[in-house]
Order: sequence, then C-alpha cells, then structure tokens
Amino acid sequence: MTFSGDLDASALPNLVKLAMNTDLLIVNTVVLDPPDSAKILYALHSPPAAIGEAARDAKAKRVLLSHIGPQIERNLKSVEASIGRSYAGPLEMAEDKGRYRVTP
Repeated sequence: MTFSGDLDASALPNLVKLAMNTDLLIVNTVVLDPPDSAKILYALHSPPAAIGEAARDAKAKRVLLSHIGPQIERNLKSVEASIGRSYAGPLEMAEDKGRYRVTP
C-alpha cells in the first residue's frame, strides 16, 4: 500500500518510484484539472490527469481517492474520466470511516 499526502505535480515522479507495483495507491484528490481550481492550489496538489498518469506509470493495481473536497464531489464524473484517460485500473472514492482491504 502506498499513501500519498499533498503533492504538486513536480513530486509525482518520486511517488511513482515509491508506489511501483503497489496493490493500493491512496492519493489526495483536491483540485480539478487546470484551470478549473484556484491557481494557488496547484502549488500543493496534483490534478486528476497527473494522478492518472502517475498511477499508470507506477503500475498501481488499485487507486483510492482521498482528501476529497466539495469541488471534487460535485465533479466526480469528470475527475474519474480524467484519471481514466491514463489509468485503466480500479478507481474508488474513499469514505469517512471506510475500511479497505489490501490483498496481493
């Protein structure tokens, strides 16, 4: 399992190295693809398109989106579609107090 905190897009290559072949990649999903979120937020968070590319490059078996704000909830279909352009694996949205099984 690999858990990502807040990362801007420049940090994703390091996440890919850490998450290589991970069974579960948990990644904060706070912003929409540019320019649909406040510009300042991109200094701290990676957009969905970049998350999808990192998940693909890391060969993540499953991705769990966490740290989800109202903007993401309102646009979940477009977020999923953006990630899905690069990452074809299972994609889930974390829920408060949720339990997630990690199996090899």
